Amino acid sequence: MAVARFHFPLEALLTHRLHVEKEKQRKLAEVQNEIQAITRQLHETHATIAAENKTLTATQLTGTLDMQYIAYEKRYVGNLHVRIILGMQKLAALELKLAAARAELLAAARDRRVIEKLKERQHLRWKEAQDKKEAALMDEIGTQLALRHAAESSENETTDPAGALEYLESANTETAS
Repeated sequence: MAVARFHFPLEALLTHRLHVEKEKQRKLAEVQNEIQAITRQLHETHATIAAENKTLTATQLTGTLDMQYIAYEKRYVGNLHVRIILGMQKLAALELKLAAARAELLAAARDRRVIEKLKERQHLRWKEAQDKKEAALMDEIGTQLALRHAAESSENETTDPAGALEYLESANTETAS
């Protein structure tokens, strides 16, 4: 007799939803990587501004002043500040994108879990049905064995059939328990 196997008719949908969830995880990771890159650039720009200000105060603001160099340095630092502002704007946009990606991931995970719960319930029902079939089959086997044994004992003993009936009832109660 072949072993019964559970077949979930929506397995392809479950697999698809799993792939969609992984794709949403990948997109979320990409946005997080972009945020980390911009954050790293902002920190580097802040460090560059601090280094330029330190260099300017240490070397150029003593003795005779080179106004051209100071103006150049201030324009450069000003451009760095603009870069920081633009980076902050990108960061704010990416934060919105990150929130949207998280929401999509949560929705994809919820959709997958719904199908998994359905699969679990169907598997449980299938398992219960299999157990009932197996129990019915075992009862049938027990009944047939008891009938055979009763028939054999009645052939061997030519006593009253009531004894065979009592034996059959006791065999049925033993197989049921």
